[in-house]
Amino acid sequence: MTWDNDDDFNFEMSDEENEEYEREEKKKEEYRMNHPITKQGEEVYRTVRALVESISDEGARNSYGSILMESAMIIPAKIAGAFGSESWLLMMQNAAIIRSHAEYLLTATSGMKYEEMADLRYVQLMREEMTRFRTVFVEWVKEIHQMEEEEYVDEWGLFIRKA
Repeated sequence: MTWDNDDDFNFEMSDEENEEYEREEKKKEEYRMNHPITKQGEEVYRTVRALVESISDEGARNSYGSILMESAMIIPAKIAGAFGSESWLLMMQNAAIIRSHAEYLLTATSGMKYEEMADLRYVQLMREEMTRFRTVFVEWVKEIHQMEEEEYVDEWGLFIRKA
């Protein structure tokens, strides 16, 4: 197949089609921004930032804190990516990455509590935020599972829908 003919690939939309497209995109963006998983992901980020700032030792804050912040930043980014994909498979892949980083953050609070390297009030607050995040996450995953079947198959065999 050749693409010599420009008429074969015409993406111009009418004004009405363009307006409809923009309305739909705005609606999707509002849904994503107002979704509980988005809001809770942002709250996790803010809480981790405050927790990291409370780490008393500068060396620990720079090394350990940067790892915590990395996970805290990945969570909202992967949430946005999941919503943007509109694909069950891609949403599940993002959800798995989000879960991994969320579990790390929760586990890290145990070590921080034991080592007393940060303000214990922030450590406790972080544990509470992660518990709330997990609750919202479980509900979000239920929404993902309700999505329509798609033709794309996970070639790695990790995410397979039950028939």
